[in-house]
Amino acid sequence: MALVLLFSLPFINQAFHWDDRDYIEFTQVQARDITQVHLTDYSYRGHFIRGLRNPHAPLLTTYLSLLLRSGAQVSEPLFHAAYLVFPLIAALSMYALSRRFTRHPLIATLLLVSSPGFLVMSHNLMDNLPGLSLSLASAALFIWGVDKNSWKLLLCSGIMMGLAVMTAYQSLAIVPVLMAYALLNRNFKQKTYLPFIIPLAVYGLWRMYIKGLYGHAPAVSYKAGLHFDWQIRSMIVFIGGTIFFPLSFLVLFLRSRLDIMIAFLAFPPLITWAAIYYLGRGEIDSFQAFQLAILIAAGFMVIYRMFVAGVSGLMGWPQNRKGWADPVFLLVWFLGVILVQMVFMIPYVAVRHLLLLFPPVILLFIREAEALWPMRPRLRGAFVYITLGLTMLMGLSAAYADYRMAGTYREVAGQMKEKYGDSPNKVWSLGEFDFRYYMGQEGFEYLGVNSVAKSGDIVISSYVCSTGIVAPLPEGYYRVLSREEPSSGYPVRSMNPWAAAGFYGNLMGPLPFSISDAKLDEIDVNQLCWETTGEASGEEQQADD
Repeated sequence: MALVLLFSLPFINQAFHWDDRDYIEFTQVQARDITQVHLTDYSYRGHFIRGLRNPHAPLLTTYLSLLLRSGAQVSEPLFHAAYLVFPLIAALSMYALSRRFTRHPLIATLLLVSSPGFLVMSHNLMDNLPGLSLSLASAALFIWGVDKNSWKLLLCSGIMMGLAVMTAYQSLAIVPVLMAYALLNRNFKQKTYLPFIIPLAVYGLWRMYIKGLYGHAPAVSYKAGLHFDWQIRSMIVFIGGTIFFPLSFLVLFLRSRLDIMIAFLAFPPLITWAAIYYLGRGEIDSFQAFQLAILIAAGFMVIYRMFVAGVSGLMGWPQNRKGWADPVFLLVWFLGVILVQMVFMIPYVAVRHLLLLFPPVILLFIREAEALWPMRPRLRGAFVYITLGLTMLMGLSAAYADYRMAGTYREVAGQMKEKYGDSPNKVWSLGEFDFRYYMGQEGFEYLGVNSVAKSGDIVISSYVCSTGIVAPLPEGYYRVLSREEPSSGYPVRSMNPWAAAGFYGNLMGPLPFSISDAKLDEIDVNQLCWETTGEASGEEQQADD
């Protein structure tokens, strides 16, 4: 818990980042009316929507809205401080799980809370880490409840599952995973399965409520088309690069001749499928291809060892070998989350959507490390502690890079206020996410499809926060007055098309993080220009459209 605070408090004033703005908008709405879960007459991502419903589960925004209802104002330190409860819950829950599955629960817990994916998500307001935290709590309570035959722990687990599902819909994946634990441990008692009624009933009632209110139940999937090869490739890379130091996977999992032979056969086509594929398309440079090759090799070995451990455990089932069910359960957990990611949730890959994979991978790593070099315990200990230290270094590097990226838009908005706050022409902002939030805080109106812009108006746009997300400026009807390229001397990037980094979505790049000194964004100051002759001409009407 001390380490969680140590890794979080220095980032307490981090600027709101990426999808944080969505949660702030819905939090403010619920602060006025706690039952309202939509935004009225809202321009969003190039569309005008009369009633934009909250695409996320409502519990997190309801929790944050209580702060505003008590008289507080939206602020970075306040909201991040309120959010700290979730990584703390995750740490305690991971420790409880690790006590059940490993002999070194503290090391396993420290690996989780210092992992790059966990640390970055601990410093924003999105619902993925709260969903992970409550899912871990429900898993720990359920597993100990089954093992100890405690109906109280099982009941608490059911309540936690209900809270997890209403915090992040993706947490539904934990329900069948925990059912599998009970089945694998041959616990067929009625009280073991009663806790699952709570999350399923809560989610079912919520869907009925939203359908009755709006005519449509909340969507579980974006349904924007699935590209399985694209998803699988990115998932392997992201698994290899965001859980802990990737080369440790290779050291630990390449021990036997069979492992080395499998790697020898698998690595060339994998690297061709990923690194050389993107390199040939010109989407990455040679150094980024090198990073990608390492991560896809590490990710493949994780998946390979999950299957090997699970199958080995399953082979002990006929003989009822002691502990046979544990590696099978970890494999079921791992595959269950991947299935939810690929089929039921979203068509692109982001590290935040894979957080629920972290615990089983870390538990497997510790279990395998405990059997490493049995005659050389000091060497084994050194390997584990070096892995932990390098993971902490990776995690803090990623978190600081994301901190710098988030702060860019707060700084840019302040600079634009100084330059254009007193402009005689109307000044608009074009872009979503944190760029839109901070530009709005400085008084710049968002240029939506229903906005009435005039010739001579100024539009300040962000390349990263607008490309492919909002309607572009009308070609031929604007000129670029100036361009600023924010930069950072820190050579790590988290979400950057020039560095091929796509932590929040592989739409931006195939790497979760990238070692790069690329510019952070392109901020253009544009001026709309077209002839006006009293009545709107065809060209003017086109510009208005």
